[in-house]
Amino acid sequence: MTELNGPDHMRRLPWTSPEGTAEYAAHGVVDHIADRTEAHIISMARNDAAYALTMAQRSEVSRDELCRLVEKLAGHVRDIASVADMRGERLNSPAAKALEEALRAALGQR
Repeated sequence: MTELNGPDHMRRLPWTSPEGTAEYAAHGVVDHIADRTEAHIISMARNDAAYALTMAQRSEVSRDELCRLVEKLAGHVRDIASVADMRGERLNSPAAKALEEALRAALGQR
């Protein structure tokens, strides 16, 4: 479920507090770090998916190894879904909606 507790002008970060709650920061403060963290999450998921596909084709891979891969991939799916939720929150923020409306109005005037 998407957590929308942060103020509209705050960005939910791709990590949680030590207590496991969502953390927020003002846009611009940690955007670069958060963007790189999201990119790293996606990259790791892609790499591990390719590895899992390779391992699944090998007859000598044990059931335990495949189970560990499935667990790892399930974690990646959860993380990627979280990144998608956070990006959706940013796209649906009042500032993003205002920008979208302004761009539509400007492009419609041509």
